Amino acid sequence: MLMAGCLFACQKNVSVSEYYPDTQQQPSASILQSELAGIYEPLASDPLYAQGFFGYLNAGADESFRNGTTATTVLTELYDINSSEPNVIKLWQNIYQGVERANVLLSVVDNATGLDSATKRDYKGEATFLRAYYFYLLVSEYGDIPLKIIPSSQMGTNFTIPRDPTKKVYDFVISEMTAADTLVKTMPTVNSTLQVTQTAVEAVLARVCLSAAGYPLRDTKRYTDALFWANKVINSGVHGLYASPHPNYQSTPAYARVFINNMQNNVFEKNNLEDIWDISFLSKSNTSGTYANTSYPVTQTLGVVMGIYDPIASSSAVIGYSGGTYRAFPKLYNLYGSGDLRRDWAIAPFSYKDASTTKYPYLTVNFTGGGGTGATATAYTTNTGGIASVVIDNPGSGYTSAPVISFTSYNNGTSTTTIGTGAAAKATVANGKVTSVTVVAPGANYATVYDHCIGKWRRQYEVNLPAVRSQNYTSCNFPVIRYADVLLMAAEADFMLNGATTSAIENVNQVRRRAYGLPVTLPSSICDLSTITMQDIMDERSRELCFEGLRRNDLIRWGVMSQSMQNLMNDNLANSTSAYLISSTLASTNFLVNTVKYSVLPIPSTEISNDPALVQNPGW
Repeated sequence: MLMAGCLFACQKNVSVSEYYPDTQQQPSASILQSELAGIYEPLASDPLYAQGFFGYLNAGADESFRNGTTATTVLTELYDINSSEPNVIKLWQNIYQGVERANVLLSVVDNATGLDSATKRDYKGEATFLRAYYFYLLVSEYGDIPLKIIPSSQMGTNFTIPRDPTKKVYDFVISEMTAADTLVKTMPTVNSTLQVTQTAVEAVLARVCLSAAGYPLRDTKRYTDALFWANKVINSGVHGLYASPHPNYQSTPAYARVFINNMQNNVFEKNNLEDIWDISFLSKSNTSGTYANTSYPVTQTLGVVMGIYDPIASSSAVIGYSGGTYRAFPKLYNLYGSGDLRRDWAIAPFSYKDASTTKYPYLTVNFTGGGGTGATATAYTTNTGGIASVVIDNPGSGYTSAPVISFTSYNNGTSTTTIGTGAAAKATVANGKVTSVTVVAPGANYATVYDHCIGKWRRQYEVNLPAVRSQNYTSCNFPVIRYADVLLMAAEADFMLNGATTSAIENVNQVRRRAYGLPVTLPSSICDLSTITMQDIMDERSRELCFEGLRRNDLIRWGVMSQSMQNLMNDNLANSTSAYLISSTLASTNFLVNTVKYSVLPIPSTEISNDPALVQNPGW
């Protein structure tokens, strides 16, 4: 239904109000179906989940940076724009387009013909939730915003609308979403992550309530609400963490399963266990095969701008082109403990440099001889690319003597030759296992973390391989909210209300156990925390949810954005190689010039020109 309706809405760009400006009219079932799909459609636009919310609108935080920027580069995420910046304008316009479509449907749905009461109820629930969600996105990014809740066709000639206070907007959003919770269908009924369901409403309500409880609003009673809604999802029994690898890719970690399914449009798995709500993207990635020629205007760039570097810009590329635009900060990389399987999936340890499927590792530790097998380790580099330390990831077995240690490193350019020279290290063996590696000489010019691209969404898993694929777009679904996020939100709300309770600790530990490849519900001495602090929760959210468009708003609502950016700038000034010095420090340097100003986006200058009642945000 959604696909068919969205194709109609996207091609025609027709609002129901053009047919039924009078709410006493009776729209048909097919018109309302198309209009409902049209309410979803802006979510898949470039300013929202096709690139904006994980890229140029929200990437300016402490997880990743945009490679290749210079001192004169102007980008939204670099905090050097003005109120006429196109991305800021388009985001506002696209979101209000979704609001208007919801307003129209809600104004006529009760009079619709050809719909039974259950379908009307569901349409009303989805439209109510989506309108509230659009307002949540607006208030999160712009602060005070106009709470426009009637169709433009009912406004006469007066379109002067002032901004409503943030608290009023949040109260409205929470009230509307609460009402929608009893109207929409359940996940077992829908059996799809692409449509708003009851647990999706409840999970998002937990997120909205946490946002309202934090800065700048500080409506702390909302922590109670956040815990209530998160626990509703947990106690529903509908969702859970993937605890085993994708059945088609047994060598990948369980953590990767959700992102492989994203990349494959849930073709092989419904993916409704862990994923709760996804934004759908189809057809443009593959120009032949099942989803070819459906004319859906996809602009998704997950796997391309936020993907593993592959310079082969050809439709016949085996893996799929990616410029590797975004790179990871060492701060995030170093948050992962030894044995955490999320690190090398979220932050790719390799790149591609030719038309083959050969992977070129940024930096590997080689163990040769010693009579044993299986030892692996991670090498950490200095700012000059010297080997600073080596941490054992797997001690291996059967070693009768110390193996010889060597290092292999490739850069992220077009050359396939190794880089880095002069490093030396020695291993220590006990009971057949490699117990440690000591760096004797650091060497220089080895690849650093700054070379590492984002690896969560990998083009090699796209559906219909080896179909001819689009160079610049993929068909990857975007995970708006998933079960791991719900567990961590429940832990956070619980902690803020009651401290380090048993339930809060267990919710964090379930996420951690899966990260280490362990049974989710069984206590483990390997990774379990015996108690937690707020810093533990903040760090775990970054390890688990990095690059999913949440970090910047998390830092703001926690009230630590300024300090985090200061720490990030200091870290990068001290550790970045000269090749990445400017690009890794530009966002933090600019943000710290005016932290109040850059904590929200400016009200678009075009909107202020059209609506004299709007007042600009401070500093803009």
